[in-house]
Amino acid sequence: MTPTHRESSKIEKLKLTFFEFPPALKSLNFASFVIGESLSFFGSWMTQIALVWLVYQLTNSAMLVGVAGFTNQAVGLFVTPLAGVLLDRWNLRYVLLTTQTVSIILSSTLTFLTLNNHINVTWIILIGMLQGTVKAFDLPARQVIIPRLVETKADVYSAMASHSFMINTAKFVSPMIGGILIARSGAASCFLVDAISYLPFISAILTIEVKSLPNSSSHKTTPIWEHLKEGFVFAYEFVPIKYLLILQILVCFMAMTYVNLTPIFAKEILNGNAETLGFLMTASALGSIVSGLYLISRKKALGLVEIIARSAILLGLSLIMFSRSTVWEFSLIFIFLIGMNNTLTLAALSNFMQLIITDENKRGRVTSIFTTGFLGILPIGNLFFGALASQVGVANALLFGGICCLIGGCIFARQISTIKRIVKPIYESVA
Repeated sequence: MTPTHRESSKIEKLKLTFFEFPPALKSLNFASFVIGESLSFFGSWMTQIALVWLVYQLTNSAMLVGVAGFTNQAVGLFVTPLAGVLLDRWNLRYVLLTTQTVSIILSSTLTFLTLNNHINVTWIILIGMLQGTVKAFDLPARQVIIPRLVETKADVYSAMASHSFMINTAKFVSPMIGGILIARSGAASCFLVDAISYLPFISAILTIEVKSLPNSSSHKTTPIWEHLKEGFVFAYEFVPIKYLLILQILVCFMAMTYVNLTPIFAKEILNGNAETLGFLMTASALGSIVSGLYLISRKKALGLVEIIARSAILLGLSLIMFSRSTVWEFSLIFIFLIGMNNTLTLAALSNFMQLIITDENKRGRVTSIFTTGFLGILPIGNLFFGALASQVGVANALLFGGICCLIGGCIFARQISTIKRIVKPIYESVA
């Protein structure tokens, strides 16, 4: 039976709705920022993979891989909370221009040292500490500026979801290319690409328009340490933020460390090489892309709490299955699920957190506290799991992380009703 004109119109409308472009990306201002940002993350992820592989190649030690991962981000544990106070006071455009410029210098230094065969673990640790300091300012600044790039508050969810998707797209491409470059041209080629990748982002930062937001009269006169304390008190006393932060710390400590353990898993369990690592990390990043597409397709803030709980539980289960796998094909499937649920948990958590912050004068501090949960706790997890893997084996270390993540997800799920009751008036207004 031939469909009527009205039925055909409904079908076309349904198709257009399904393929609707994310509202935030319709803004040239936001789109130029997030595209430039994703290119810079493309280089950053390649450098992270190359450094882990290089350390293991130089030392053949799981413990030193953990030490290198720790020093790369441990500075964030101390610097990031202070950075949040300063981000609430400083010009974000100038902050981002400074962090990108310093990042170019550090990546260029890694390239020079590696090409001249002067690279060693000491240099990697020293440069890693400097990179960690830069990230302490750079990562929260990128998130804090996003609500100031869109025209309406209703577009904040779309902007945060698009931000996560573009970053994870970079994660999808970079491991595959990074693994090939390491195998064919060495780690120096990854560092060189990283240095170049910051240039488009610098161009975007120079051209975007950033909305100015009203500040309280005492905002810049309040002592820094009092301002810092105020941020921590708010994060602790606002129950939804507190539960989100606890879950983020657990996931970063117990689950995110799989990135640093994957090179060891590829070599010791799967008997692979740099290309094997590249395929594993690409599968993980592909899972991240799938989760990003899902978040963008929802277009609503409602239901994020349930997504966070489910994905945290599935992340724990995926880690457990991956740790028991000795077949390359099955490992690809399980690490795909790990990447998907890891990103879904952290991205949904970050998106939800940005939506429920109603006081713009505290956004920088709260964001920096969450970034501390990533930059500060992750290196401690890297150090712990590096030591654990050297004692009980990489497979058992991953198993332990998976079990703890599963338990944490179940505990968080029991708090859903409490969180929803508190934030309902807030996030329904932007749904």
